[in-house]
Amino acid sequence: MKRNYCPFKGPFFDSYSIGFRLYQPGEINWRHRTIAGVSWNGEEQEAFFFSPDGLVLPLKANPWELPELIRKNAVRREFSSVHGSGYFAMSESRLASLKSRGMTDWVTYWLVDQSAGFANDPAVWQRITDEDLAVEKTTSERAHKDMRLTSDLNGYVEECVAQRREQMDAVHRRRCIEDSKILAWLKGETPPPLFANAQEAA
Repeated sequence: MKRNYCPFKGPFFDSYSIGFRLYQPGEINWRHRTIAGVSWNGEEQEAFFFSPDGLVLPLKANPWELPELIRKNAVRREFSSVHGSGYFAMSESRLASLKSRGMTDWVTYWLVDQSAGFANDPAVWQRITDEDLAVEKTTSERAHKDMRLTSDLNGYVEECVAQRREQMDAVHRRRCIEDSKILAWLKGETPPPLFANAQEAA
């Protein structure tokens, strides 16, 4: 019996609150939090969302809204296909069983062109930083003029730009570390809890 309602709004539910989302053109995108595609069984209303690296993400599909997201964003599709590996992926035994029956109910959709890259890539981050600092330079020049500051314009602008660069570098380091942890978790490579080691040592 199929559900006739969904307990959440939106095409998918991020039950771990990781911040998984579709690629957003013109915004800062992080590789392991981006939804690159979805393998969808419209008959059984089951879905496996995956990252650009093909790792399955722990997301629940809203069967009433997911088809519209697919219609608007799919850039290509593959019939009779289930894509994705990692801890949250479909089990090998189930996948083998489906393949033996043809997997007719499944279609894999790749969502949104991701040609602009991810902030994890140093070259992409450099471009993002350069664009942001150019805006900061213009803004600080205008602020110096509007506030009628008597300090040296160049010195003021350089200080503002340096502070902004430092803020951006700190955010980038923190987000890259977090993204690496998400990658390990999706692969199932996270270390055991600390208390488990303490029990083993006892």
